[in-house]
Amino acid sequence: MRNNTLALRIIIVTMLAGVPAPRQAQEVPPIAVTVNTVEYTFGQQATFTLEASADAGIAALYLYLQKPGEERVEVVPVPFEAGNPVQATFQRDLRLSPLPPFGQVSWWWEVRDQAGHVLTTPPSSFQYADNRFAWHTASNERVRVHSTVDDPVYLRAALDIAAANLEAIEEALQSPPLEQVDVYLYPSQADLRAALEMGGREWVGGQARPELGVVLVAVPHDDESTARMERDIPHEITHLVIYRLAGPRGYPFVPAWLNEGLATVNQAWPDPDLDVLLEQALTAGQLIPLTDLCAPFPSDPQVARLSYAESASLVRTVRDRYGSSGIRALLAAYADGADCEGGIIQALGRTPQQLETAWRADLLGLTGWTTWLSDHWPWLALWGLSLLLAIPMVGVRRPRHRAPAPELHP
Repeated sequence: MRNNTLALRIIIVTMLAGVPAPRQAQEVPPIAVTVNTVEYTFGQQATFTLEASADAGIAALYLYLQKPGEERVEVVPVPFEAGNPVQATFQRDLRLSPLPPFGQVSWWWEVRDQAGHVLTTPPSSFQYADNRFAWHTASNERVRVHSTVDDPVYLRAALDIAAANLEAIEEALQSPPLEQVDVYLYPSQADLRAALEMGGREWVGGQARPELGVVLVAVPHDDESTARMERDIPHEITHLVIYRLAGPRGYPFVPAWLNEGLATVNQAWPDPDLDVLLEQALTAGQLIPLTDLCAPFPSDPQVARLSYAESASLVRTVRDRYGSSGIRALLAAYADGADCEGGIIQALGRTPQQLETAWRADLLGLTGWTTWLSDHWPWLALWGLSLLLAIPMVGVRRPRHRAPAPELHP
Protein backbone atom coordinates (compact mmCIF):
# COMPACT_ATOMS: atom_id res chain seq x y z
CA MET A 1 0.00 0.00 0.00
CA ARG A 2 2.81 2.38 0.88
CA ASN A 3 4.46 1.60 -2.44
CA ASN A 4 1.25 2.42 -4.30
CA THR A 5 0.89 5.73 -2.41
CA LEU A 6 4.47 6.66 -3.14
CA ALA A 7 4.03 5.88 -6.80
CA LEU A 8 0.89 8.00 -6.94
CA ARG A 9 2.72 10.94 -5.36
CA ILE A 10 5.53 10.64 -7.87
CA ILE A 11 3.05 10.65 -10.75
CA ILE A 12 1.26 13.73 -9.37
CA VAL A 13 4.50 15.66 -8.83
CA THR A 14 5.67 14.76 -12.33
CA MET A 15 2.42 15.99 -13.85
CA LEU A 16 2.53 19.22 -11.89
CA ALA A 17 6.11 19.83 -12.96
CA GLY A 18 5.02 19.86 -16.61
CA VAL A 19 2.28 22.43 -16.07
CA PRO A 20 3.47 25.98 -16.76
CA ALA A 21 2.99 28.57 -14.07
CA PRO A 22 -0.01 30.85 -14.68
CA ARG A 23 0.97 34.01 -16.58
CA GLN A 24 0.15 37.46 -15.44
CA ALA A 25 -2.44 39.16 -17.63
CA GLN A 26 -0.83 41.50 -20.15
CA GLU A 27 -1.45 45.16 -19.47
CA VAL A 28 -3.99 46.60 -21.86
CA PRO A 29 -2.67 49.82 -23.48
CA PRO A 30 -4.70 52.86 -22.45
CA ILE A 31 -5.11 53.97 -26.11
CA ALA A 32 -5.72 51.73 -29.11
CA VAL A 33 -5.74 52.62 -32.82
CA THR A 34 -7.74 50.28 -35.04
CA VAL A 35 -7.92 52.22 -38.35
CA ASN A 36 -5.21 54.38 -39.92
CA THR A 37 -5.60 54.89 -43.70
CA VAL A 38 -5.16 57.42 -46.50
CA GLU A 39 -6.87 57.69 -49.87
CA TYR A 40 -6.36 60.37 -52.52
CA THR A 41 -7.34 61.55 -55.97
CA PHE A 42 -4.34 63.05 -57.74
CA GLY A 43 -4.49 66.80 -57.85
CA GLN A 44 -7.82 66.91 -56.02
CA GLN A 45 -8.02 65.64 -52.45
CA ALA A 46 -6.31 63.40 -49.91
CA THR A 47 -8.32 61.89 -47.03
CA PHE A 48 -6.65 60.67 -43.84
CA THR A 49 -8.83 58.50 -41.55
CA LEU A 50 -8.24 57.38 -37.96
CA GLU A 51 -10.26 55.28 -35.51
CA ALA A 52 -9.08 55.14 -31.90
CA SER A 53 -10.41 54.23 -28.48
CA ALA A 54 -9.45 54.88 -24.85
CA ASP A 55 -11.14 53.95 -21.58
CA ALA A 56 -10.53 57.46 -20.28
CA GLY A 57 -11.90 59.02 -23.46
CA ILE A 58 -10.04 60.69 -26.32
CA ALA A 59 -8.98 64.27 -25.60
CA ALA A 60 -7.14 65.37 -28.78
CA LEU A 61 -5.96 64.15 -32.18
CA TYR A 62 -3.06 65.56 -34.23
CA LEU A 63 -2.05 64.56 -37.75
CA TYR A 64 1.63 64.96 -38.71
CA LEU A 65 2.57 65.32 -42.41
CA GLN A 66 6.07 65.43 -43.92
CA LYS A 67 6.81 65.98 -47.59
CA PRO A 68 9.76 64.18 -49.23
CA GLY A 69 13.08 65.99 -48.96
CA GLU A 70 11.81 68.40 -46.32
CA GLU A 71 12.72 68.56 -42.64
CA ARG A 72 9.65 70.63 -41.85
CA VAL A 73 6.67 68.69 -40.46
CA GLU A 74 3.11 69.98 -40.69
CA VAL A 75 0.99 69.42 -37.58
CA VAL A 76 -2.78 69.55 -38.00
CA PRO A 77 -5.23 69.38 -35.05
CA VAL A 78 -8.11 67.21 -36.25
CA PRO A 79 -11.61 67.70 -34.79
CA PHE A 80 -13.77 64.70 -33.88
CA GLU A 81 -17.06 63.81 -32.21
CA ALA A 82 -16.87 62.47 -28.66
CA GLY A 83 -17.39 58.76 -28.25
CA ASN A 84 -15.55 55.53 -27.72
CA PRO A 85 -14.21 54.66 -30.18
CA VAL A 86 -13.86 57.94 -32.08
CA GLN A 87 -13.57 58.32 -35.83
CA ALA A 88 -11.73 61.29 -37.32
CA THR A 89 -11.15 62.38 -40.90
CA PHE A 90 -8.87 65.07 -42.29
CA GLN A 91 -9.33 66.12 -45.92
CA ARG A 92 -6.51 68.01 -47.60
CA ASP A 93 -7.39 70.06 -50.67
CA LEU A 94 -4.56 69.24 -53.07
CA ARG A 95 -5.51 72.11 -55.37
CA LEU A 96 -4.71 74.63 -52.64
CA SER A 97 -2.02 72.64 -50.81
CA PRO A 98 -0.41 70.31 -53.37
CA LEU A 99 1.91 67.43 -52.55
CA PRO A 100 5.11 66.73 -54.53
CA PRO A 101 4.17 64.49 -57.48
CA PHE A 102 5.53 60.94 -57.17
CA GLY A 103 7.12 61.66 -53.81
CA GLN A 104 6.86 59.50 -50.70
CA VAL A 105 4.68 61.42 -48.26
CA SER A 106 4.97 60.38 -44.59
CA TRP A 107 2.24 60.75 -41.96
CA TRP A 108 1.54 59.70 -38.40
CA TRP A 109 -0.97 60.48 -35.63
CA GLU A 110 -0.68 61.63 -32.05
CA VAL A 111 -3.59 60.54 -29.86
CA ARG A 112 -4.15 61.93 -26.35
CA ASP A 113 -6.68 60.71 -23.81
CA GLN A 114 -8.35 62.43 -20.87
CA ALA A 115 -6.02 60.70 -18.39
CA GLY A 116 -2.91 62.29 -19.93
CA HIS A 117 -1.72 59.27 -21.92
CA VAL A 118 -0.20 59.92 -25.36
CA LEU A 119 0.06 57.43 -28.23
CA THR A 120 2.10 58.22 -31.37
CA THR A 121 1.54 55.85 -34.26
CA PRO A 122 4.57 54.61 -36.24
CA PRO A 123 5.24 56.70 -39.37
CA SER A 124 3.55 55.46 -42.52
CA SER A 125 4.10 56.60 -46.09
CA PHE A 126 2.51 56.52 -49.51
CA GLN A 127 3.74 57.44 -52.95
CA TYR A 128 1.75 60.31 -54.34
CA ALA A 129 1.56 58.95 -57.88
CA ASP A 130 -0.71 60.15 -60.65
CA ASN A 131 -3.60 57.74 -60.11
CA ARG A 132 -5.63 59.30 -62.91
CA PHE A 133 -3.94 56.67 -65.08
CA ALA A 134 -3.45 52.92 -64.85
CA TRP A 135 0.33 52.48 -65.07
CA HIS A 136 2.08 49.49 -66.63
CA THR A 137 5.65 48.81 -65.55
CA ALA A 138 8.84 47.24 -66.89
CA SER A 139 11.93 47.10 -64.69
CA ASN A 140 15.45 45.83 -64.14
CA GLU A 141 17.76 46.06 -61.15
CA ARG A 142 17.88 49.87 -61.01
CA VAL A 143 15.35 51.29 -63.46
CA ARG A 144 11.56 51.14 -63.51
CA VAL A 145 9.64 52.47 -66.50
CA HIS A 146 5.95 53.26 -66.13
CA SER A 147 3.61 53.83 -69.05
CA THR A 148 -0.10 54.26 -69.62
CA VAL A 149 0.29 51.99 -72.67
CA ASP A 150 0.46 48.25 -72.13
CA ASP A 151 2.88 47.59 -74.98
CA PRO A 152 5.92 45.38 -74.14
CA VAL A 153 7.89 46.69 -77.16
CA TYR A 154 7.32 50.32 -76.16
CA LEU A 155 8.10 49.65 -72.50
CA ARG A 156 11.23 47.62 -73.25
CA ALA A 157 12.60 50.29 -75.58
CA ALA A 158 12.24 52.91 -72.85
CA LEU A 159 13.78 50.61 -70.24
CA ASP A 160 16.83 49.81 -72.40
CA ILE A 161 17.38 53.49 -73.29
CA ALA A 162 17.11 54.58 -69.66
CA ALA A 163 19.38 51.82 -68.33
CA ALA A 164 22.10 52.27 -70.97
CA ASN A 165 22.22 56.05 -70.63
CA LEU A 166 22.17 55.92 -66.84
CA GLU A 167 25.27 53.71 -66.87
CA ALA A 168 27.04 55.80 -69.53
CA ILE A 169 26.37 59.14 -67.82
CA GLU A 170 27.45 57.82 -64.42
CA GLU A 171 30.67 56.51 -65.96
CA ALA A 172 31.42 59.77 -67.79
CA LEU A 173 30.89 61.87 -64.68
CA GLN A 174 32.37 59.23 -62.34
CA SER A 175 29.26 59.38 -60.21
CA PRO A 176 28.32 56.91 -57.47
CA PRO A 177 25.49 54.74 -58.82
CA LEU A 178 21.91 55.71 -58.27
CA GLU A 179 19.95 53.09 -56.36
CA GLN A 180 16.65 53.47 -58.19
CA VAL A 181 15.31 55.51 -61.09
CA ASP A 182 11.62 55.74 -62.01
CA VAL A 183 10.71 56.96 -65.49
CA TYR A 184 7.09 57.93 -66.15
CA LEU A 185 6.04 58.16 -69.81
CA TYR A 186 3.02 60.40 -70.25
CA PRO A 187 0.93 59.92 -73.39
CA SER A 188 1.01 63.62 -74.36
CA GLN A 189 2.44 67.00 -73.47
CA ALA A 190 -1.00 68.10 -72.30
CA ASP A 191 -1.24 65.20 -69.82
CA LEU A 192 2.25 65.87 -68.47
CA ARG A 193 1.54 69.56 -68.19
CA ALA A 194 -1.65 68.89 -66.25
CA ALA A 195 0.21 66.56 -63.88
CA LEU A 196 2.91 69.14 -63.17
CA GLU A 197 0.45 71.94 -62.64
CA MET A 198 -1.69 69.76 -60.35
CA GLY A 199 1.45 69.13 -58.34
CA GLY A 200 2.12 72.86 -58.04
CA ARG A 201 5.02 72.74 -60.51
CA GLU A 202 5.88 75.12 -63.31
CA TRP A 203 5.23 73.69 -66.76
CA VAL A 204 8.26 72.54 -68.74
CA GLY A 205 8.68 70.04 -71.57
CA GLY A 206 9.89 67.34 -69.18
CA GLN A 207 11.01 67.25 -65.61
CA ALA A 208 13.42 65.43 -63.37
CA ARG A 209 12.74 65.20 -59.67
CA PRO A 210 16.35 64.45 -58.69
CA GLU A 211 15.66 64.31 -54.96
CA LEU A 212 13.12 61.54 -55.68
CA GLY A 213 14.95 59.72 -58.47
CA VAL A 214 11.98 60.37 -60.77
CA VAL A 215 11.87 61.39 -64.44
CA LEU A 216 8.68 62.63 -66.14
CA VAL A 217 8.59 62.85 -69.93
CA ALA A 218 5.92 63.03 -72.61
CA VAL A 219 6.36 60.26 -75.20
CA PRO A 220 3.30 59.61 -77.37
CA HIS A 221 2.88 56.02 -78.50
CA ASP A 222 3.61 56.49 -82.20
CA ASP A 223 6.27 55.88 -84.85
CA GLU A 224 8.53 58.57 -83.37
CA SER A 225 8.39 57.36 -79.77
CA THR A 226 11.88 55.82 -79.77
CA ALA A 227 13.49 59.01 -81.08
CA ARG A 228 11.72 61.03 -78.37
CA MET A 229 12.88 58.56 -75.72
CA GLU A 230 16.50 58.84 -76.90
CA ARG A 231 16.27 62.62 -76.74
CA ASP A 232 14.32 63.25 -73.54
CA ILE A 233 15.16 60.35 -71.21
CA PRO A 234 18.99 60.90 -71.22
CA HIS A 235 18.41 64.63 -70.76
CA GLU A 236 16.40 64.18 -67.59
CA ILE A 237 18.56 61.33 -66.24
CA THR A 238 21.56 63.66 -66.46
CA HIS A 239 19.92 65.91 -63.86
CA LEU A 240 19.53 62.93 -61.53
CA VAL A 241 23.23 62.04 -61.85
CA ILE A 242 24.32 65.65 -61.28
CA TYR A 243 22.16 65.74 -58.16
CA ARG A 244 23.81 62.49 -56.99
CA LEU A 245 27.25 64.07 -57.44
CA ALA A 246 26.50 67.48 -55.96
CA GLY A 247 24.17 66.33 -53.19
CA PRO A 248 21.08 68.14 -51.95
CA ARG A 249 23.12 71.03 -50.54
CA GLY A 250 25.39 71.51 -53.55
CA TYR A 251 22.86 70.97 -56.33
CA PRO A 252 21.33 74.47 -56.11
CA PHE A 253 24.81 75.94 -56.73
CA VAL A 254 25.24 74.15 -60.08
CA PRO A 255 24.64 76.92 -62.66
CA ALA A 256 21.94 76.43 -65.24
CA TRP A 257 24.39 76.58 -68.15
CA LEU A 258 26.31 73.57 -66.82
CA ASN A 259 23.29 71.58 -65.61
CA GLU A 260 21.19 72.07 -68.75
CA GLY A 261 24.21 72.09 -71.05
CA LEU A 262 25.31 68.64 -69.90
CA ALA A 263 21.75 67.35 -70.15
CA THR A 264 21.40 68.67 -73.71
CA VAL A 265 24.78 67.30 -74.81
CA ASN A 266 23.81 63.84 -73.52
CA GLN A 267 20.77 63.63 -75.80
CA ALA A 268 21.30 60.86 -78.32
CA TRP A 269 19.75 62.97 -81.08
CA PRO A 270 20.82 66.63 -81.00
CA ASP A 271 18.14 69.15 -81.82
CA PRO A 272 19.16 70.73 -85.16
CA ASP A 273 16.96 73.72 -84.45
CA LEU A 274 19.22 74.66 -81.54
CA ASP A 275 22.25 74.82 -83.85
CA VAL A 276 20.35 77.06 -86.25
CA LEU A 277 19.26 79.31 -83.41
CA LEU A 278 22.83 79.56 -82.12
CA GLU A 279 24.18 80.44 -85.57
CA GLN A 280 21.55 83.13 -86.05
CA ALA A 281 22.32 84.71 -82.67
CA LEU A 282 26.06 84.65 -83.43
CA THR A 283 25.57 86.31 -86.80
CA ALA A 284 23.26 88.97 -85.36
CA GLY A 285 25.52 89.62 -82.38
CA GLN A 286 22.76 88.61 -79.98
CA LEU A 287 24.44 85.85 -77.97
CA ILE A 288 23.45 85.75 -74.30
CA PRO A 289 26.48 86.51 -72.05
CA LEU A 290 27.79 83.59 -70.02
CA THR A 291 27.07 85.30 -66.71
CA ASP A 292 23.38 85.58 -67.68
CA LEU A 293 23.25 81.79 -68.12
CA CYS A 294 24.06 81.09 -64.47
CA ALA A 295 20.48 81.57 -63.23
CA PRO A 296 17.51 79.41 -64.26
CA PHE A 297 16.47 80.08 -67.82
CA PRO A 298 13.62 82.52 -68.46
CA SER A 299 10.12 81.36 -69.31
CA ASP A 300 10.16 83.06 -72.72
CA PRO A 301 10.37 80.09 -75.16
CA GLN A 302 12.67 81.76 -77.68
CA VAL A 303 15.14 83.01 -75.07
CA ALA A 304 15.00 79.68 -73.24
CA ARG A 305 15.81 77.70 -76.39
CA LEU A 306 18.75 79.98 -77.15
CA SER A 307 19.91 79.47 -73.55
CA TYR A 308 19.85 75.70 -74.06
CA ALA A 309 21.73 76.03 -77.35
CA GLU A 310 24.44 78.22 -75.86
CA SER A 311 24.79 76.06 -72.74
CA ALA A 312 25.31 72.90 -74.77
CA SER A 313 27.90 74.72 -76.91
CA LEU A 314 29.69 76.00 -73.78
CA VAL A 315 29.84 72.49 -72.30
CA ARG A 316 31.35 71.19 -75.54
CA THR A 317 34.00 73.91 -75.39
CA VAL A 318 34.89 72.99 -71.80
CA ARG A 319 34.99 69.30 -72.64
CA ASP A 320 37.11 69.83 -75.77
CA ARG A 321 39.62 72.10 -74.01
CA TYR A 322 39.75 70.60 -70.52
CA GLY A 323 38.44 67.08 -71.03
CA SER A 324 35.98 65.19 -68.86
CA SER A 325 38.13 66.07 -65.86
CA GLY A 326 37.29 69.75 -66.44
CA ILE A 327 33.58 68.97 -66.29
CA ARG A 328 34.02 66.95 -63.11
CA ALA A 329 36.15 69.71 -61.57
CA LEU A 330 33.37 72.20 -62.23
CA LEU A 331 30.76 69.94 -60.63
CA ALA A 332 33.03 69.39 -57.62
CA ALA A 333 33.54 73.13 -57.18
CA TYR A 334 29.81 73.81 -57.24
CA ALA A 335 29.13 70.87 -54.94
CA ASP A 336 31.40 72.66 -52.43
CA GLY A 337 29.22 75.77 -52.68
CA ALA A 338 31.13 77.91 -55.18
CA ASP A 339 29.15 80.58 -57.00
CA CYS A 340 28.95 80.63 -60.78
CA GLU A 341 32.06 82.76 -61.32
CA GLY A 342 34.06 81.19 -58.50
CA GLY A 343 33.45 77.67 -59.77
CA ILE A 344 34.91 78.50 -63.18
CA ILE A 345 37.97 80.15 -61.64
CA GLN A 346 38.50 77.30 -59.17
CA ALA A 347 38.00 74.44 -61.62
CA LEU A 348 39.46 75.82 -64.86
CA GLY A 349 41.81 78.58 -63.72
CA ARG A 350 39.99 81.01 -66.02
CA THR A 351 37.61 83.87 -65.42
CA PRO A 352 34.12 83.67 -66.94
CA GLN A 353 35.19 86.35 -69.40
CA GLN A 354 38.16 84.27 -70.54
CA LEU A 355 36.00 81.16 -70.87
CA GLU A 356 33.45 83.11 -72.89
CA THR A 357 36.20 84.46 -75.15
CA ALA A 358 37.45 80.94 -75.81
CA TRP A 359 33.90 79.73 -76.47
CA ARG A 360 33.21 82.55 -78.94
CA ALA A 361 36.53 81.81 -80.63
CA ASP A 362 35.43 78.20 -81.08
CA LEU A 363 32.16 79.36 -82.62
CA LEU A 364 34.11 81.55 -85.07
CA GLY A 365 36.69 78.85 -85.77
CA LEU A 366 39.45 80.88 -84.10
CA THR A 367 40.65 78.43 -81.50
CA GLY A 368 44.36 79.18 -81.20
CA TRP A 369 45.58 82.75 -81.20
CA THR A 370 42.38 84.21 -79.73
CA THR A 371 42.77 82.13 -76.60
CA TRP A 372 46.46 83.04 -76.40
CA LEU A 373 45.57 86.73 -76.63
CA SER A 374 42.90 86.28 -73.95
CA ASP A 375 45.38 84.68 -71.58
CA HIS A 376 48.18 87.18 -72.19
CA TRP A 377 46.34 90.44 -72.73
CA PRO A 378 47.58 92.09 -69.49
CA TRP A 379 51.22 91.65 -70.55
CA LEU A 380 50.41 92.70 -74.09
CA ALA A 381 48.70 95.79 -72.76
CA LEU A 382 51.74 96.73 -70.68
CA TRP A 383 54.02 96.12 -73.63
CA GLY A 384 51.83 98.27 -75.85
CA LEU A 385 51.75 101.03 -73.26
CA SER A 386 55.51 100.99 -72.99
CA LEU A 387 55.75 101.37 -76.76
CA LEU A 388 53.42 104.35 -76.69
CA LEU A 389 55.52 105.99 -74.01
CA ALA A 390 58.70 105.35 -75.94
CA ILE A 391 57.49 106.84 -79.24
CA PRO A 392 57.79 110.53 -78.18
CA MET A 393 61.27 109.87 -76.87
CA VAL A 394 62.33 108.39 -80.16
CA GLY A 395 60.80 111.25 -82.14
CA VAL A 396 62.70 114.03 -80.33
CA ARG A 397 66.14 114.66 -81.87
CA ARG A 398 68.85 116.20 -79.77
CA PRO A 399 70.53 119.34 -81.28
CA ARG A 400 74.06 118.64 -82.37
CA HIS A 401 76.92 120.64 -80.79
CA ARG A 402 78.62 122.68 -83.47
CA ALA A 403 82.19 123.96 -83.21
CA PRO A 404 82.53 127.77 -83.50
CA ALA A 405 83.18 129.00 -87.01
CA PRO A 406 86.85 129.87 -87.63
CA GLU A 407 87.71 133.47 -87.81
CA LEU A 408 88.68 134.71 -91.24
CA HIS A 409 91.58 137.13 -91.47
CA PRO A 410 92.27 139.20 -94.44
